[in-house]
Amino acid sequence: MPKNQIEPTAELRSGFFERRRLRRIRMIVELTLNLISSDMTVSYREARSLVACARKAILDLHPSFEERYERVVAPHFEHILCSRWPAEEAIHHAVATELVN
Repeated sequence: MPKNQIEPTAELRSGFFERRRLRRIRMIVELTLNLISSDMTVSYREARSLVACARKAILDLHPSFEERYERVVAPHFEHILCSRWPAEEAIHHAVATELVN
């Protein structure tokens, strides 16, 4: 095979890995949204920390995903946080967040 031709298996493998990364990102988002919206023992601070950790995990998996995260994923998290803790959201915008471990 000439050097200028790409092996079809490498191209297929690349598509496989990309789909797997996207599935992992979708799983992280769905698990975080589920946990925040359904677990009534999660505090607002813990929920904010979960969102920050989910963002970090997503960007570790796919560094070029940052703009798409801000456009697509972040509004979903904000909607859940605003609907569950409406009073806390106003305070959050005035104070910087911190990670809770």
